[in-house]
Amino acid sequence: MSTATTALRGKAARPAGPIRLWYTALVLVMAWGLAAWIYELRVGLAATGMRDVVSWGLYIFTFAFFIGLSAGGLIMASSAEVFGIKALKPLSRLGVLSAAACVCVAALMIIPDLGKPFRVINIFIHPNWSSPLVWDILIISIYFVFSVVDLYVLQRHVKEPSRWHTTVRVLAYIGLPTAILLHSVTAWIFGLQISRPWWNTSLMAPLFVVSAILSGTALVTLLALAAERWGGFSLPTETRRWLRGFILVSLLLDLFMVGADYVTMLWGNVPAAKSAIDLVLPNGPWSWLFWSEWVVGGVVPLAFLLVPALRRTPGSLGIASVFAILGVYAFRAELVVVGFVNPLVQYPPGNAVGTYNPATSSFQMIGRYHPTWVEYGIVLGLTALFLTIVTLGYEALRLRGSPPSGPGPAAHGDEPGGKAMALGGEVV
Repeated sequence: MSTATTALRGKAARPAGPIRLWYTALVLVMAWGLAAWIYELRVGLAATGMRDVVSWGLYIFTFAFFIGLSAGGLIMASSAEVFGIKALKPLSRLGVLSAAACVCVAALMIIPDLGKPFRVINIFIHPNWSSPLVWDILIISIYFVFSVVDLYVLQRHVKEPSRWHTTVRVLAYIGLPTAILLHSVTAWIFGLQISRPWWNTSLMAPLFVVSAILSGTALVTLLALAAERWGGFSLPTETRRWLRGFILVSLLLDLFMVGADYVTMLWGNVPAAKSAIDLVLPNGPWSWLFWSEWVVGGVVPLAFLLVPALRRTPGSLGIASVFAILGVYAFRAELVVVGFVNPLVQYPPGNAVGTYNPATSSFQMIGRYHPTWVEYGIVLGLTALFLTIVTLGYEALRLRGSPPSGPGPAAHGDEPGGKAMALGGEVV
């Protein structure tokens, strides 16, 4: 009987009012996102802030961000089984659920970036197998199917532990390298672009994997804390300790790798690389991303994880998780946009923007990018879809995941006589 396993309390249903309000808010945000996408389909990509110079924007760095969240969730869930970390097993199903929801939303994020959604069919009809983009689509599809199957098996394992134990373990050994491969392939879309020094580094894949573990663990932590606050979930102290350790170690590794890349560019002083990094250093026009990554996403969470007085603050783990996620998102924005701001060819009159406006020039020497309401609407709508999937999935786990009742002491946090369901598939 595992003392590290958390359980859901079998108590009376929660008030319907807050739940109804939550779903109403999500539906309204998704409706706004759908309306923004319909508008974009009518107007074209000119409705966005992207142009020929900066052709990847909010959609793509949010796509890379959600891919990281999904990979991190499955890595943490698989590690619990592969490395025998019993304290993380209570979060296995929650991690796999978040992974499936994230990769689903990440795949959908590509559609509005194409402008014409039917163009995605060309990837399957005329695949270019030498392109990392094709391999990324393939691994995303495999990953989504695997996550759904894994979640189903974990759910069955709750009621029939002896029958499904071997299958759970086999899937964990498959899931761990699959999650690492998913984010590595996404990283190679950037890292293999030899004409863009800002991206062309062998550190890109390991950096993406580490940041995925960081953001994915932070996301699962927030979901677990939210479930504990509003969903009858109990998070053991030992699990909190492991989550804190995962976030701390991955955050330090993430900052070290980004810093090592900065030092290499500055020391080498290659003009193309130097012109890119100058954009994000403290005096550059995109320095707010630098401060967001290193201070908001680095110093602040480290303080809440390491400083004793702050560690004792109520909600310190959740605060550190939020700021860590913001830091990773800032890194994704910095990576994508700054890689485009300096065009590959910089000669007068500049690069064609791709649209005509009598008030401004149709050429740019330096790229400019500001997301429009359309981009914000679509991204927020898809984020609301993610929250909807997770909420509905969690409710399904609560209602259908209770193991058969039997003799023995009540689970930790359970009320006497109540049923318990462990999110990791292990009954207390």
